[in-house]
Amino acid sequence: MSPKFWNPWAKRSEPQRQSSSVTSSSLLSPSWVIPGQLAVGRLPRVGEGERLADQKIQVILSLCAEVEGTLPEEIVQNFRCLRYCLPDSHYATPMQVEDLAAVVDLVHQTVEQQTPLYIHCLAGMERSPTACIAYLCRYQSLELWEAMNWLKQVHPRTLPTEAQLRVIREYLALKRD
Repeated sequence: MSPKFWNPWAKRSEPQRQSSSVTSSSLLSPSWVIPGQLAVGRLPRVGEGERLADQKIQVILSLCAEVEGTLPEEIVQNFRCLRYCLPDSHYATPMQVEDLAAVVDLVHQTVEQQTPLYIHCLAGMERSPTACIAYLCRYQSLELWEAMNWLKQVHPRTLPTEAQLRVIREYLALKRD
C-alpha cells in the first residue's frame, strides 16, 4: 500500500480551550501526532473516557504494565484496548528493538484501518512518544530529527532518552536492510 502523504509542518488550528474549574494540566488532552488518526498522551484516569470519545478515538494502546496503572473500567468498556508493555528508563531491562517494532506494527495496522488510536504510557513522556517517533520515521518517511521536532511541537512532554533514541535508530536501520 502506498504511503499516505501527510505534512506535519502544515499550519495547525489552535487547540480547543476547555472551560473548567479543573486546571488544564490535570485534564487529559490527547496530542494529535497525525490529526484524526494517531494521538499520544498519558495514562487516562477515571472520568476521562468522555474526553477520548469526544476526540473520536476508538482504540487505546497502553505501553505500561498493569502494575504501573490500569485503565479505568469506563475506558475498558467503551474502547478497544490493547496493551504492549515497553520498558521506560526506570526499568532494569532496557527497551529492545523487537518490542519497539511490534508496537510500531500495531500502530501502523490501526492507522491503516483508519481507526483513531490513542497511544499512552504512564506519563506520556518516554515510551509513547518513542513509539510515535519510530512510526513517523518508518511509515510517514520523516527523518528522526523531523519526527522528534514534530512530536515536541504537538506534545511538549516528549522526552525520550538517548537509549530510546538509539533503539529507534537500530529499528530504522533494520527496516532499511
